[in-house]
Amino acid sequence: MQPLPPRWLDKLATRICAPHLREELLGDLQERYALRYQKFGQQKAKLFYLKEVAALLRPSVIKRKSPEYPSIPFLSFEMIRNYFKIGSRVLLKNKGYSFIHLTGLSIGLWACMMVATVVIDSLSYDRKWSHANDVYRIISMNKAGAGLQERISSSPQLLAPELVKIYPEAVASSELSTTTRHFKFKKEDFNGVATQVLRADTSAWRIIDLKVLAGNPRDFVPGTNNLLISKSFADRFFPGQDPIGKIIQDIPKYGTKANDYQITGLIADLPYNSHLRADVVLLHINKPEPYEANGFITFSQNYIRMKPGTDMQAFTAKVNKWHQKFSKRTDEHGFEFQPMPDIYLHSDFAESQNVRGDARTIYIFSGIALLLLFIACVNFVNLSTAKAFARLKEAGVRRILSGSRSQLIIQLLTETLLLFGTAAIVATFLYFFSLKSVEQFLGHRLIETFTSNVPMAVDALAVVLLTALLTGLYPAWLISGFKPSNTLRGIFTSSASFRQNWLRKGLVVVQFSVSIVVLLATIVVWKQLNLMENKDLGYNTNNLLAIDNVSWDGKGDAFKGELLQIPGVVRASATLWVPTQGGGYMQREIEDPANSKQRIKVWYIAGDVDLPETMGLKLVKGRMFSHQFSTDALNADSLQKVSFEKFEQAQILQSSLLTASAAKALGVSKLDERIKNANTVPVGIIENFNNESLYEPIKPTIILAQRSPQYAGMLVRTQPGMEQRVSASIEKLWKQFYPAKLLEINNIEELLDKQYEAETRLHQLFMFFSGLTMFLSVLGIFGLVVQAAEQRSKEVGIRKVLGASVTGIVTMLSGDFVKLVVIAIVIASPLAWFGLDKWLQNYPYRTDIRWWMYVATGSTVLIITMLTVSFQAIRAALVDPVKSLRNE
Repeated sequence: MQPLPPRWLDKLATRICAPHLREELLGDLQERYALRYQKFGQQKAKLFYLKEVAALLRPSVIKRKSPEYPSIPFLSFEMIRNYFKIGSRVLLKNKGYSFIHLTGLSIGLWACMMVATVVIDSLSYDRKWSHANDVYRIISMNKAGAGLQERISSSPQLLAPELVKIYPEAVASSELSTTTRHFKFKKEDFNGVATQVLRADTSAWRIIDLKVLAGNPRDFVPGTNNLLISKSFADRFFPGQDPIGKIIQDIPKYGTKANDYQITGLIADLPYNSHLRADVVLLHINKPEPYEANGFITFSQNYIRMKPGTDMQAFTAKVNKWHQKFSKRTDEHGFEFQPMPDIYLHSDFAESQNVRGDARTIYIFSGIALLLLFIACVNFVNLSTAKAFARLKEAGVRRILSGSRSQLIIQLLTETLLLFGTAAIVATFLYFFSLKSVEQFLGHRLIETFTSNVPMAVDALAVVLLTALLTGLYPAWLISGFKPSNTLRGIFTSSASFRQNWLRKGLVVVQFSVSIVVLLATIVVWKQLNLMENKDLGYNTNNLLAIDNVSWDGKGDAFKGELLQIPGVVRASATLWVPTQGGGYMQREIEDPANSKQRIKVWYIAGDVDLPETMGLKLVKGRMFSHQFSTDALNADSLQKVSFEKFEQAQILQSSLLTASAAKALGVSKLDERIKNANTVPVGIIENFNNESLYEPIKPTIILAQRSPQYAGMLVRTQPGMEQRVSASIEKLWKQFYPAKLLEINNIEELLDKQYEAETRLHQLFMFFSGLTMFLSVLGIFGLVVQAAEQRSKEVGIRKVLGASVTGIVTMLSGDFVKLVVIAIVIASPLAWFGLDKWLQNYPYRTDIRWWMYVATGSTVLIITMLTVSFQAIRAALVDPVKSLRNE
């Protein structure tokens, strides 16, 4: 027998040589190898052979364009059309598999498009401004010791102009903030039109883009409120009119008369995807006052524009060093500079910001959307590889009829592209029709969408194509990789079959693990939301109404007296703090009596004497405020008008109620003794209560009483079920007392629930995505069990002929899938616990992850899987074995 060279060298030589030279060259090489083998031995013959194979790497040998062997034009127009023609026939022939593929991919792509829209839209906020990359909001930081650090989005009002004066890299500054005002366009309008207003000083022109369409608003008109209205606002309220110079009025909350606003300019609509979202701009002029770092300081939202390329880290260090030296304060106080594009998603400050997103939620949704697409792709790969053995004969015939492997791969990839293309069209339709619903769910418009932004649509198409190629490559490589002679004879290596089985099982475990994690997350988020909504806050939130802060104009006591006569009203109290509006009306840092180097933060809540009773606070020690003690309530407004010194003297001895945590922090053991650090005399200690949302732990709080406060809100306790009737009566009474003043009544329970809208939305989305992931996973396993039943129909028939029961056959077909789900439960449970425990660490009050959650999740997944698998398994078991065997 003639000795043969190593096979790998033969394969290499075959790939190098052009087809028309291959036979001759390889024949010569092998003959020479045999002669050298006999003459020099095997080792030397191999070395010579290797050298000669390497010598084939030259253009004359490699070049394929020989007229005798023309290359096959597998990418010609005719061939591409043929690929799509055959591909569409294959998909139509296998309707069941095509439907499963199409359903899974459509849902996966639609979910991805929807979530991608929300993510891209959120990331687009505040990037439309021409100076967006150079504008920063000044953030104040305050360390109070004991690990406490406060960050607020406002800073001393005159700090930014001072920085512009000192540092040449600071170009301009402006004070910008948004608020809501009610404008009226008819005299008889009592509630007005709620309008988003951007308050800005006249330097705003250098910070944000205000494109003037009419008027000359840069020339500020002194002595009146200058109002710039947007085009959409003008179209809505001044259709076909020239609004410049017109005067409109608001419905004030403070003051007895409506304020006039002169429209001095018409501007293009401000970007909707901005935290400075507004319908109109109210301009004002800052007074040219010198900056003082100490004493009474007004805080506001300050923005500063820097020169492009400024090193902000170095600038921040410079500013803080300068400020510490200027103010002679310690490094406990400092400033940061928040980039404009970060403000929407990264503003987790205690202060409210009307237009605000949540980066954490965006990350979670992005992950879930990608997982959905991943599950859909896994289903595709699983079903395609399961179907691979059924298509091997087809592949073998193609190869025998001179089809190359590359042609076969392109043919199979074309089928994948057809499926993905059809799924993309279906997903686009779903996307288009569900966009409005998603906007309603989010509560705001989406500006950047795939249907309105051409570059986004092109990018999405590229992603779909890339995903299709990556997803379809493995099944195509698998089917085309078998030898044609073996596929036609039905001979497959056990290792190949073994690898495919393990791959499919592994992917099933992965996709069910994802579904279990999402389902478990849904339960935990629901438990956390339930805890936050139902936790006892330490005061009675039921049947409690709140009138928002207003100026009472000296008629507060009279109004309260009339209000108490309304049927259904139990109690009422003026208050300077309304629940959900911060932790109190004031916050102070007080020296820690246990450690003079530390300072503790204490919240102050003030109202009239009836506030504790109206809120339903619980007394622990001492007494509540009483009208019988004149020192309980301070007439702060009157005293301040007469003499600020007298006010301070009276304030030092003012009675107060301490929460248990405040009494502990201040070291109060005896009542009716002045606390030096806090300047108050506690007359009672009450149980702790949550004056902030449950995102914050209980804070030490001091309650003070004031007599007839000028500016305050009012809490009204009603009889159960009488809230609406009492609200209507309050509106009538309000018109009698304040016919031109705005009234806003809120139900405290509704206000409290609004604090947890993010969790509510998160829970709803988790429920939705949980359903989708489970549906896709079940869809995939359904396809696999159908395939398994088809492949094993002969085996099922023989077993039935031999006396196997239906139960036994169902157990045989479904047992493997149930095992895979059990493995997925084992893998997913610790992963879910780790992620959810990390998420819960963000909450001071958090639910526990209990064992029953795992049991409920696992049982749900197992039941759904068994129902899905059993349905098809029973069908397969009930088929007449004669038919099965005859078909085989």
